Amino acid sequence: MSKEDQAKGVARSAMVPSRRNVLRAGLSLATLPVLNVIAPRAYAQSAAATTVQGFETGANVAQAEQEGAVVFYTHDSGAAAAAICDAFHKDFPKITARYVSLQNGSLFSKILAERGASRYEADVIQFSDLGTAIDFQSKGGYEQYHSPQQKYYSPDHLSTPAGLYFWIAMGFAGIGYCTDQVKAAEAPATWKDLLDPKWKGKISVKQANSGMQFTEWYELRKLYGKDYWKTFAQQKPRGFNSRVQVFDRLARGDDAICGMAEWAGYQLAREKKAPVAFVAPKDGLPSSPMANGIVSKAPHPQAARLFIDWLMSLKGQVFYQENPYLYYGSIRKDAPSMPGGLRLNDFKLLVPTDMKAFLASRSEFNSEWNQMLGLL
Repeated sequence: MSKEDQAKGVARSAMVPSRRNVLRAGLSLATLPVLNVIAPRAYAQSAAATTVQGFETGANVAQAEQEGAVVFYTHDSGAAAAAICDAFHKDFPKITARYVSLQNGSLFSKILAERGASRYEADVIQFSDLGTAIDFQSKGGYEQYHSPQQKYYSPDHLSTPAGLYFWIAMGFAGIGYCTDQVKAAEAPATWKDLLDPKWKGKISVKQANSGMQFTEWYELRKLYGKDYWKTFAQQKPRGFNSRVQVFDRLARGDDAICGMAEWAGYQLAREKKAPVAFVAPKDGLPSSPMANGIVSKAPHPQAARLFIDWLMSLKGQVFYQENPYLYYGSIRKDAPSMPGGLRLNDFKLLVPTDMKAFLASRSEFNSEWNQMLGLL
């Protein structure tokens, strides 16, 4: 089956028969930007690799098991974090995997507050946007570890210098709508269609602590200018914390349209046979690489290495692509297709390329977004 036929199949299953909603080939992963940042101080390097549970690791597995725990801080939902920890624990039953789940901005604030108080509780941390990861790197937040799994990733998808974090997955967002309230022919086909007055009071988005929402704001402002979001604010959108919450509201008909519909959230709703559909605007889909790395002064350093190697391995990456609470696209070179038969390079992705400008716009985004949602 060709990629075009596979894409048609996704559109049919989503109850979006129009070809305008079928995802088109777009930005190749190989063209995504190399991000240059100031190198931090030197950290310990990896040990000789051994093979365990079908993948290579530089961790001392015996010591990791003696440590007996790994603590994972993540932007993902509690259900997603629990699924990851449970899967790792299944492979390594002597290691208890615990997690902290918060939206990206709240997670960053928490880890900084802990470190400011000389409390080091996290072993591994995952952010939903590269800007936060780079900011954390500039504060000496990561332990450098050269995983034997790095060879399966393009240098473009590793930190600069390598070994601090890696792109664990790619999230991307389009437009979602409730099929009980909106007919396919009337659904928004482009981002500008969200500005139609008929959608006033019927649109949901995520709150400012979402890394993906920040990326969407930044990329659509580049496409359409600053007035786009000023006009969008007149639609009186509602803001929510999680993608699960957004799609549950769509399924119930509480909102007709989601203006920041993450593919992973849509796939989960689709698994539940919810009356929702996904639109991929032809101008592209705002996309955010998720960054994952070992935290400096991790309390369980060998377990952290083992956990990172497991996440970077083909086993971990397939889990990220196929678990219903995740459904992310893998950056790994040998990753199989995502559910539905598509790969990341079948999508037109809009990824921030000027990280300095992206990071510098964060405070402006927070102010504009919170004001729009009535939180200021």
